[in-house]
Amino acid sequence: MSEAPRFGSYEVVSELGSGTLATVYKALQQPLGRKVAIKALKSTISPASSFASSLEREARILAELLHPNIAALLDFVKTSDQMYLVLEYISGFSLADVLGKKHKLRPEVVAALGAQVARALAHVHERGVVHRDIKPANLIIDRRGDVKLVDFGIAQRERDSATSEALTLSREPLFGTPAYMAPEQLLGDVALPASDLFSLGVVLYQCLAAAKPFDREADRQGDAGRATGLRTRRDPPVPLRARVTDVPRVIERLIMSCLEKNPDDRPASAREVATELESFVRGRTEASFAELAGSALVAARLRPAEVSKSRTRLTSRAAVPRPWSSPWTLLGATAALGVGLAAVRLAARGEPEEPSGAPPVVAMTAASIGQVRVLASPWAEVSVDGQPVDVTPISRPILLSPGAHYFAFAHPAATTELRRVVVTAGESITLDVTMAITALAAADAAVDGGGR
Repeated sequence: MSEAPRFGSYEVVSELGSGTLATVYKALQQPLGRKVAIKALKSTISPASSFASSLEREARILAELLHPNIAALLDFVKTSDQMYLVLEYISGFSLADVLGKKHKLRPEVVAALGAQVARALAHVHERGVVHRDIKPANLIIDRRGDVKLVDFGIAQRERDSATSEALTLSREPLFGTPAYMAPEQLLGDVALPASDLFSLGVVLYQCLAAAKPFDREADRQGDAGRATGLRTRRDPPVPLRARVTDVPRVIERLIMSCLEKNPDDRPASAREVATELESFVRGRTEASFAELAGSALVAARLRPAEVSKSRTRLTSRAAVPRPWSSPWTLLGATAALGVGLAAVRLAARGEPEEPSGAPPVVAMTAASIGQVRVLASPWAEVSVDGQPVDVTPISRPILLSPGAHYFAFAHPAATTELRRVVVTAGESITLDVTMAITALAAADAAVDGGGR
């Protein structure tokens, strides 16, 4: 950017993306130095314009939503010359980044991803809203392993008609993304909650098969988008089992039911989908949903990991680490598998793609590890043994193997605080750090590289 725009007390750090009506920026909320995302109406569009009403509608919808799997709205500002949303900043990778590696994800991982999205959709639908643009690019896996549903730019309330929206939205955002749209959306009908479930079905199918259900080999030459849209309306999807021969029957049935042409033949609700996916995961592994969902980043090589091959079911969600393993165990994850993101440790369970020779999984009891709770005032990004862990406040203790560990507390407007902690098996330690906030002019540079 040649000259960064200003939005009140928010200082722009970088531009994250731009669309027809709005631009998204990474910014710092001053004087706190907190990272946020700003979705701002383009300067060429007046806030009084009918085109601007879509951004205000998005803000009003987000104001009614509060869910751990939905990016939170922090503020909305409308003046005579500016309109912008202040959103939760999510440090992570989109599911599109994962799928771009053409890597087929394990059924447990896909189910954990889908369950989190379905929970978010249940929250949305129960408040009379349809997202209308469920796709991998709008699903972000953060450093905790939580999946966040983002971009409500074309969301609508069920009571709103598509006709009235057409007066205020440009053609591109009105129709969403054809490759993930339900047949009724492609035909121009009003989107329903079942339309979002169809889109979710496409996403989950793609995660398992590394291809979308209406794709064909011949689409590589020619107009793939138009051909896929036509088949979505007219033809049955390619059976999932034809592409993934060992897919569990329960997952296959659920995904294929989401892809039914008739909305009435799809699952009754997103909550029902979430319940089925959660039941499947709990029947296969004791790993948390965040651990499994975040493991997709390891499978796609988006985060480093040293992961052991093991049976699908473990006797414990934790395992004993080797001395060099990193402490990503902070979120109740496997202390022995030392990976780069809370939830990425269990990604490669039983996957042949992972390297052999990794440390064996060993069941671990509370008496064999130590726990460290971290506090920081006003807040800090915490790293342990050189690996980024989380941003305070952190609700759960960091589980670590006995021995010395090195903590670093970083804040964009403070000197990094370092602490050496000796962990004893069975012991719980609280580490309380006060950051020395300064007025360094280079504060924004300190946070410019932490995610997307």
